[in-house]
Amino acid sequence: MIRAVFFKDVTDGRLKGFSCIGHADYSKRGKDILCSAVSALTLSCVNSITELAKDTAKVTESDGMLQCMVSAPVSPESELFLQSLQLALTSIAEEYPRNVTVTVNSLFD
Repeated sequence: MIRAVFFKDVTDGRLKGFSCIGHADYSKRGKDILCSAVSALTLSCVNSITELAKDTAKVTESDGMLQCMVSAPVSPESELFLQSLQLALTSIAEEYPRNVTVTVNSLFD
């Protein structure tokens, strides 16, 4: 299962980043359309944050895991990219609830 977690700052209610880990197990590795879709969406979001919004982000990547935390201050553009990713992944999770979950965690610092 792919678990996507979005991080929201409790002080301003804005999204600050996300973590996405796991495999959808919808099909064989290398042929899994859900994993491909999630990978394309998450990488596009990271690239948009760093290349289009020009925000700095700490990005961690390994097999089956991608995490992106935008450095403060988060631009309105980066937050929009994060909201778009959240919307897209939530839509996928609604269609494939056994393969993808989306949650939001609060950041207190």
